Amino acid sequence: MKIFLTGGTGYLGSGLREALLAAGHDVTVLARKPGEEGGNSRLQWVKGDLLDGVESSLLNQHSVVLHSAAMVATWHRDRSLFDRVNVEAYDGLLEACSRSGVTKIIHTSSFMSLGPSPTATPIDEGDRTTREHFYTDYERTKYLADAVTDRWLEKGLGIVTLYPTVLYGPGACTDGNLIGKMLYWVREGKFPGMVGDGDQVWNYAYVPDVIAGHVAAVERGLAGQRFVLGGENVGQKDMLEQLHTVLGRPARFRKIPIRVAEWMGQMMEFGARFTGNAPDLTRGVAGIYREHWAYSSKRAERSLGYRITPIADALSSTASWVQELDAWE
Repeated sequence: MKIFLTGGTGYLGSGLREALLAAGHDVTVLARKPGEEGGNSRLQWVKGDLLDGVESSLLNQHSVVLHSAAMVATWHRDRSLFDRVNVEAYDGLLEACSRSGVTKIIHTSSFMSLGPSPTATPIDEGDRTTREHFYTDYERTKYLADAVTDRWLEKGLGIVTLYPTVLYGPGACTDGNLIGKMLYWVREGKFPGMVGDGDQVWNYAYVPDVIAGHVAAVERGLAGQRFVLGGENVGQKDMLEQLHTVLGRPARFRKIPIRVAEWMGQMMEFGARFTGNAPDLTRGVAGIYREHWAYSSKRAERSLGYRITPIADALSSTASWVQELDAWE
């Protein structure tokens, strides 16, 4: 198939690009800074920015549009950028798909669109509810993007929605690579501490598994289907202990009350308004630790053949990669 890929240079997207080529597909990548062709006749780069819109003519002859681009960040001085990238640009892309006759769109959403699980019991794609409270602009705009999806589905556009959970694994050193960054902090002896009491259960998804799930959705997903692409559900304290153990470090770390973390985040945000540099912590990110984010990928396992790598194996691979890093940048 001929696939048009957005976000093909990011933490997840670069892996998607290579996996789609390996699966025998032709891939056109939209990027602000196109990469090298690398001698692969099935890879093409198109220079462009989602904020400028995508001409429908660029999508002609493509069977699938895989939209993995997003504003993935914990903070930005211009909050409207989250809305413009995650909502408005996505809406414009779907309009271009409709005009060009693209029959299948794969949208990389986020577990945050589904919201936290009420308890440590996993929820799934069918547990979507109307929401009014959000901790971050990223969470809010990914929820709003799902509403855009609903509207275009009603118009007959063939959209498959994927919900990756907390991504981890070798790759780019970005805000989206939370576990990698935590491993790096542990390696350097600079891990700041555990936020909250450690009882909150989160779901962690190994990047190679999520990439394989995307390829399966391209090839087998049906219009209107939604799939959580996750991994194991693990308590925060247990996860932090595993991160230390896999690096051969004693699992000793301070405990930071959530209210204190929220206050620290608020102060860091205040300072960031003057420096323009993203703070290491925000009040919203600290608040996320109040919640369980536990999910089930059973539907993806049944319909897409999705497979989950055991977390011990995946963390070992991730730790080996982190050990080779010169710096986190």
